[in-house]
This record gives sequence, structure tokens and C-alpha cells, in this order.
Amino acid sequence: MEYANNMYVNPMLKDTRFPTCLAPWNALTIKWGGNVLPDIIYQGKFGNITKQTLPEILNSKEAVELRKAHADRNIPPACIACQKKEQSGKSRRMYFWDKLDEDVKRGSIKNNATSKPDIRYLDFTISNKCNLACLHCNPFVSTGWTKDGKKLNKEAPDYWEQAKIGYHGVTDMQFLDNLFADPDYFRNLQWVALRGGEPLYDESCKAILQWFIDQGLAKNIMLDISTNATVFDKDFQEIFKHFKHIELLISIEAVDELYSIIRGGKYTFKELENNIEKFYTYDNIEVVFAVTVMSTNIFGLDKVWKWFKEKHEHRASISMSNVVVNPSYLNIAYLPEELKYIMYDKLLQIPDRSIWPKGSYHAQEIHYQTGIHAIRDGLQLEGVDEKDQEKYWQWFMRYTKDLDRLRGTDTFKFIKELKYYE
Repeated sequence: MEYANNMYVNPMLKDTRFPTCLAPWNALTIKWGGNVLPDIIYQGKFGNITKQTLPEILNSKEAVELRKAHADRNIPPACIACQKKEQSGKSRRMYFWDKLDEDVKRGSIKNNATSKPDIRYLDFTISNKCNLACLHCNPFVSTGWTKDGKKLNKEAPDYWEQAKIGYHGVTDMQFLDNLFADPDYFRNLQWVALRGGEPLYDESCKAILQWFIDQGLAKNIMLDISTNATVFDKDFQEIFKHFKHIELLISIEAVDELYSIIRGGKYTFKELENNIEKFYTYDNIEVVFAVTVMSTNIFGLDKVWKWFKEKHEHRASISMSNVVVNPSYLNIAYLPEELKYIMYDKLLQIPDRSIWPKGSYHAQEIHYQTGIHAIRDGLQLEGVDEKDQEKYWQWFMRYTKDLDRLRGTDTFKFIKELKYYE
């Protein structure tokens, strides 16, 4: 195995016999409002599924030209986000190569310029409906942020980036008829991802999953759901039983009191733990704890790791690879230098790699990355402008205090490293 920045790189990625990316043929993302694109980070769109059928969209000029570009091993500007990501970690195109390389080796994937798309991975980012207001989120991504977002729009325009407030999503499930106008596109569908908002809080996600059940496809589908795990009603409990496998990527940024503060002060860590235990009772559910790292919770990551090791290591896995870049005042790169040194030493106890738990659905992959290397890279980031560092640190302090005031919380009470700066 080859590692770049401690990250495994699929050797087929650079094999000139294949296209530079598999997503234009084998992946599809449906975004808020019905826009269709090959992947969530693609900077463009093929069409809109509420207005067009999938055959019309996949034969559009942009879709055809994208497939031709990647078949010719050219990476167009709309795909630049993956290139940037690969400079410091794992990109989405690397993700698809890892998922589909066995199919490529078997020759079941045909991906020359004229090959008909064969959708193996389908991603629904269905709406921004969410029950929480996590401090690293905003009103555009979460309806739970509406109240505080309106106040910050008025009170903090100098540092707070105003976002569109309100519900964004698809409410009419008739778009499914357009999506599956040609079922042949989905004859080999293996994975379906649900993102939000909070997908388990959205009735639209129930309708989508029920559609797969009704079509007799659920038994062959592995679900990938990004969730805060605070909602798990009886409908979803029944729906989950029909799917081949479910990977729950549970967001957990801290433990105990700090967890509740980061979640907006509306949900306790004990309640989360109770829900997690419910997920373990399903034979087809695999739990992955996904930690988003920022200037607030980095001081408690050692506690998250300890909690994971003591209670969940043999039942779940953990990833800390998502490090906040925007907003800049939550980026760990702009912490004061003395705090960076403290945290770097503190986090040495967390290993770069860990073994997937015995019996895991992904046990054959041998290793998963905790992502701790990405955090260390962020703390060591060179070339940070001193003026920017001072500015964003002041903004971080102001943002933290403003949210504490609006929500009746006290962040500094539970982060001893910040007491000096308070």
C-alpha cells in the first residue's frame, strides 16, 4: 500500500488505461431543488430532475463533455475541488475508486467516452431540514438555525456571513418518476447516500427509502447516512430492516456538557448514547463516529477518543478527517501559536490508523484512517498571515460569546484552555 499524508491511495487512480474519475459514469447526486450532478462537490450541474427525465439529463451537453474529458484523462475546471482536496487528504474521486475498483478489475464497468452511465452510487442531499443548530453550521444548511441566524444577521454583520434563511428542499416526490424513467441506469445500484440537514428528521427521506423497498431494490442496497443520530422514530426503525447494509455516520464533536453546547444546547450527550445503543441492536447497521474538528472542540478530542476506546472500539469506528476550513474563525490553523503547541502534544495519543472492528462489514479493508494526521497538519500549517490569525481568533472569541449569550450556554466553563483568553 502507498500512503500520501498517511492516506492510502488506490493505485488504479493513476492507471492510464482508465479515466481520471469514475463519478461521471457511476455516481449521481440529487441536490436541494432537484439539481443533478455527478458528485456533491462538482461545480456545475447536468440538469434538474424535477423538470427533466434522467435520460435527458445524462445525455445533456455538459454530461457528455464531462465523460469525454475524464475518458481522455483531462480534469475540467468544474472538478477542481477534488484536486485541491488531494493536496492534503482524500478526495471524492479517490473515494469512488476505492468503492468501485473491484468492479473495474472484473470489467463490469465500461467507462469510455460513449459508454452508457451505469449508476452504482446515488446521493440524495434532499433538504436542509434539521432539528439542531450546531455551532459549526448555519441557517442555509439547517432550519434549526433560523432563530439564531436572524439575530446574528442583525447583530454581527461584520464577522457573521449572512446566509439564506428558510427551508430548501424538494417537497414533491413526483421527481422519483423522472429519476427512474429508465430503470436500466440503476440495474447495478449498490449504494444510496442520504444527507441533509438531518435526513432522519425529513419525511422526504422516508418516501425515498420506501420507494426502493416498493421497487424490490432495497435488499441489494447499502445505505450511507450522515446523521446527528438524535432522531430515530418507528418508521425509520421499520424501513431500515429492509436494506442490505446501513452505515450510519454519526456526528459527534464532543462528549458530556460540551457536546450539548456544540449541538445548540438542545440535546444531551446521554440522549445520544441511548440512541446509539438502539442502533447496535440491528444486525445490518454499522456505526461510524464522524468528528468535525474546529477551534471549539479540538480541546476535547482526547476525551472523545477515550470515550470511543472505552465504550465503542469493538462495535464501531471513528473518523476525525473533517477539519473545518470555513468559516475561518473556526479553522484550527488560526488558533494562537501557544494553543497549537499544547494541542499538538495532547493529540499524540491518538493513532493515525486503527483496525476495523472484528466482524465489521468493511473488515476486508483492514485499516481505516482516524484522520488525526489532518488535524496535526492543520496545527502545523505554515504561512498563516499574522494579521489574519489575530483577526480570526478575535472573531472566534466574539462568535463563541455571542452564541453563549443567545443560547444561555457557557462554552468557556468546559474548555479550560480558553479561560486565560476569556
